[in-house]
Amino acid sequence: MTTQTIPTNLENGAARGREILLGGFLVILTLLRFWYDSTHELIQDEAYYWQWSRHLDWGYYDNTPLMAPIIRFFTLIFGSTQLGVRAGATVCALVATAFIYLLAKRVFGQTVAIVSALLACCIPLFAAGAVLMTQDPVQLAFWSATAYTVYRALTNRPRWWIAAGVLAGLTAQAKLNGLLILPSVFLYILLSKSARETWLRRPEPYVAGVIALVVFAPFLWWNHTHQNAFWTHIHAMGSRSTGHDGLKWLFRFLGDQLLLISPLLFLTYLYSLYAAGKRGLSQRDDGVLYLWCLSVMVFAATIAVTLRSKVEANWAVAAYITGLILVAEILVRAWRSGRVGRSCVSLSGVLAVFLAVAVLFPSLLYGVGLKLSRPDQDRTNELSGWRVMGERITQEKAAMGGDPFVFGLNYRMPSEAAFYLPNQPQTYSLFLNYKASEYMFWEDPNKLQGRSAIFLNDTDNQDHFDDLRAVFTRIEPQPPLLVYRNPPYATPIRTVQIVRCYGFKGYDVKKWQDGW
Repeated sequence: MTTQTIPTNLENGAARGREILLGGFLVILTLLRFWYDSTHELIQDEAYYWQWSRHLDWGYYDNTPLMAPIIRFFTLIFGSTQLGVRAGATVCALVATAFIYLLAKRVFGQTVAIVSALLACCIPLFAAGAVLMTQDPVQLAFWSATAYTVYRALTNRPRWWIAAGVLAGLTAQAKLNGLLILPSVFLYILLSKSARETWLRRPEPYVAGVIALVVFAPFLWWNHTHQNAFWTHIHAMGSRSTGHDGLKWLFRFLGDQLLLISPLLFLTYLYSLYAAGKRGLSQRDDGVLYLWCLSVMVFAATIAVTLRSKVEANWAVAAYITGLILVAEILVRAWRSGRVGRSCVSLSGVLAVFLAVAVLFPSLLYGVGLKLSRPDQDRTNELSGWRVMGERITQEKAAMGGDPFVFGLNYRMPSEAAFYLPNQPQTYSLFLNYKASEYMFWEDPNKLQGRSAIFLNDTDNQDHFDDLRAVFTRIEPQPPLLVYRNPPYATPIRTVQIVRCYGFKGYDVKKWQDGW
């Protein structure tokens, strides 16, 4: 009796110790991420989403709405600051990591769970998502919480299905492809003999699905009452290539994954889809099969879209929630296999950390002479220069006198201007032969008639000058703002076109905008 109890207590103590160490690491990492949040300027999409948070609604032209109230919540705590906008991403990353750990621990035990959590911290895609406020960290938090809750519900806990339904609906409200979690779970119930016999004819999974759709329904109603704007936008996004470009977009997507996940880990992930599918189906390993279903559904759906249109590199991010757990299990087995396996695991981890650090702190690479040849190829340049632009616009407004409004053709420049101008005023987008954005629902251009304005554009071409002359009585182009980031680039990283415009005549939005 005693000889059996003592080892058990020692093991439990060691397990608690490892969890405390992991928890301490996550706390320190979260604090470092908060520091990063506050010290780097917002990218254009983040500034745009901050604008969403100032116009809360059940839906938006570009995406589902859940990110906006999360930004609003944290800006109430930290103010309309860089930290306030991004704190939600950092907290969501912590939540996602916690649920990945809990799910992995239930399926494979603590060692795989710890490795899974560490992978969620170090792969470049997740590392960037933890400090940039986009839909992805919000979706990952709710997808991982849903995955864990459904897994608990499947282990004969019927009441957990209600929570699972609510979380699944919120996952879809975070990002549209969150709806894929519903067919993913249904696929598992169909493929698993034990789950099929237990749950296929019971009402709880179907009730959970209905609850998820009810939670998602306000977004559907918003689209219905806003001329189906989002569905039109999605159709345009899904039709960005000809029928002959499928292989091109597929190889581009896979290449992006090699960088965003890191090469060795992404190859391991592809292998895990094969190995886990075989193991889950042929060996009836339900835990592995569950993780596989929630990953392969998203990845396969994204691949299917690439065959008909260009996709963004992050569209499959939800596939890696349970995919990382499958990868972690393979890495643990490889580590235990011997010296060669440990070498491969170590190389995979070091490469992933290196790429994550390079994404977040490219200046470390610049110090050793590594940089992209042209500034427009470096996406990290988007984190710089907006405060300087705000200062220049302030000078232009003072020189013009009165209260000129600030506008652009798209969502990018007006959003950055709104955030970095004193008192963060409302800015505008006039769709002068340019595609629409959420700005179309926030403004009435007729109320701006007669006012002067400052036009911003993120290019030095003059393609829209005739458009400006058509809707203003007079325009005065000003010397462009040249934004530098030196080091590493001696040439400007951005040219901001600035035009003083006088006497706005008003315009018909639908006549001028390019598409819907």
